[in-house]
Amino acid sequence: MITAPPKKFIKNPLFISFTSIKDFLKCPNSYYLKNIYRDPKTGNRIQIASSYLSLGSTVHDATKWFLQMQGQVTKVQLEDKFRNLWLKYRGKNGGFESTEQEGDFGRRGLKMLENFFNNAKVLEPSAPDISFPKMSLFEDVILMGNFDFVGEVDDGSLHVVDFKTGAKDEQDSLQLYIYAILAEANFGKSVSAASFWYLDREDVPRQIVLDELEPKLLWITEKAKQLKEVKEKGQWICIRGAKCNDCNSYQAIIDGKGQFQFTDDRYHKDVYYLNTRVI
Repeated sequence: MITAPPKKFIKNPLFISFTSIKDFLKCPNSYYLKNIYRDPKTGNRIQIASSYLSLGSTVHDATKWFLQMQGQVTKVQLEDKFRNLWLKYRGKNGGFESTEQEGDFGRRGLKMLENFFNNAKVLEPSAPDISFPKMSLFEDVILMGNFDFVGEVDDGSLHVVDFKTGAKDEQDSLQLYIYAILAEANFGKSVSAASFWYLDREDVPRQIVLDELEPKLLWITEKAKQLKEVKEKGQWICIRGAKCNDCNSYQAIIDGKGQFQFTDDRYHKDVYYLNTRVI
């Protein structure tokens, strides 16, 4: 079982997550623009509004509220919660190009929540909620994540479940392995199961074959060391060339081609709408 090293104060730590590792492996410069770069005027990171991210954020926040309420809410109350959360992402705030597109995504979200509400009883009793669980990897580098659900199995072990709102199945289970590592390190219990729950098309979570966590932790640590080395050298190189959509899009924001929408104080990000035709 993964055990967390003793906690200690770390000044200005480098946080590593599934998303940041994915960004780094895809393109180091893309990682820099999304995770390191700060707007010189506000000190915040920048983010491009995305219809898919807006849908995912709203559905996840609604399901989290349902779980925090221990399921003691009606379907109508859950739908109302979703609609209230959705107000933050109306129009360009959520990256929507038209009211028709926004309506389509909103209906998709409500359908997912209906499926979740009707089948949430398949989940085990929830482990205590931990906001942004962390684990020190080495020196000043910390692994972190954000659980959707951690259930307590009858035998005392844990079941990690990640809710998915996308149309495609995940091709890589790294995210679940990171959550399993963080769960063992923070709860002090072994993880016996890990699942993706595709809320738009499946009634129950789909378990993956869960291999040993230690080799995965070693791999994650090695990638984190590579990332730190690049950061220290400042060698944020785009490895995909002129057709790198991530680099081009975020550079367009820095160059003033985006429309500022709002500041997300929760994550210290300034959110922009970008018309892809201007890139």
